[in-house]
Amino acid sequence: MLNVLLILIFIRPFISSLAAPYENLIYSILLLGALVIWITVRGLHLDKIRPIRYPLMLFILALAVSLIFSRNITISVQELYKYVPAILLLAISISLSSKEKKWVILCIVLAGLVISFRAIYQYFFGFQNLLSYVAKKGISDSFVLDYISRKRPFYPFVTPNVLAGYLSMIIPLTFIQKYKWWLIIPLSSALLLTRSLGALLSIFLGVAIYFYLKGDLKKRGILFLAGLLIIIAGVLVSRNVAQKLHTLPVFSAVMRLSYWQDTLGIIKAHPWTGVGLGNFNLIQSRYAHNSYLQIWAEMGILGIVSFIWLIIAVLKESFQNLKDSASKNKIAGLISASAVFLLHNFVDFSFFLPEASLIWWVIFGLFARDYHAATRAIIG
Repeated sequence: MLNVLLILIFIRPFISSLAAPYENLIYSILLLGALVIWITVRGLHLDKIRPIRYPLMLFILALAVSLIFSRNITISVQELYKYVPAILLLAISISLSSKEKKWVILCIVLAGLVISFRAIYQYFFGFQNLLSYVAKKGISDSFVLDYISRKRPFYPFVTPNVLAGYLSMIIPLTFIQKYKWWLIIPLSSALLLTRSLGALLSIFLGVAIYFYLKGDLKKRGILFLAGLLIIIAGVLVSRNVAQKLHTLPVFSAVMRLSYWQDTLGIIKAHPWTGVGLGNFNLIQSRYAHNSYLQIWAEMGILGIVSFIWLIIAVLKESFQNLKDSASKNKIAGLISASAVFLLHNFVDFSFFLPEASLIWWVIFGLFARDYHAATRAIIG
């Protein structure tokens, strides 16, 4: 069963929920079936899940309330495929043994490594092939041509920022096994090629969290962070020399502020129950580019409160593990990876793309507190 789970986790980021909806549907059915079989055969461990049972139950209740008061219940029911497997994966990840967690981490890192090499390939060769295809088809849309000319890799995701957010979440996992430090080179290279300032700032804060939790925020940590700041400054300068307004970071910031203002208007109109899962939509964007505001807009006050409570509950448990020197580095790396995702979602929307978010739900469960004694199962 573990091998099946590893394969499904590995291939998840390669299937875009937006660009390949049919393949995504098949994958989602297979994943849900595998998770149900896993729980039926192996069960879930009560002692490991108990510390987060209340916020998790409240989050599930918020999903139900969102369905009941949805503007379009059909759309909301269809949107559940993003949340049901996520909750099951969280519970299963928490229940894994330490050895199984190591295999899952390795699987996630290897998938990220493959994607980083593919992104590097796209930067050097893929865009030229894409331009040839566009010319062959006679496509003359200026936006399409400009998007290609900027050479910001995005495969297998829909935007460079989503790819960058995914890569920045994977990078801290390479800190867990120090002898695999070289894995950070292709991952970081691909991240830099995306030129995503939001992701770079997120990884900066995530690395700072890692060194702080490790108790190593001294000379080595400061030098590492100083190098990251120089890189971020370089990316900022390179993007500011762009000739077109919509490619400038300030334009992106202004657009996000506009999205947030419109989202707050939706929240003001539906503060308690939200508009329903999947019913969020702006005139200029289908995403708020701030996942927390969008969760509130879709699921109401109960949704955002339960989600934040769930994050706090898991982090509280994980901090207990930091006292164990044997697992300190692993827990610090996992917390850092999770934090990068959460930070990036203040300015992006990868929480609503299962190809990225499901990996986060797995990581989120992996750094829950380990128990060495046998635990009582809920099922099976």
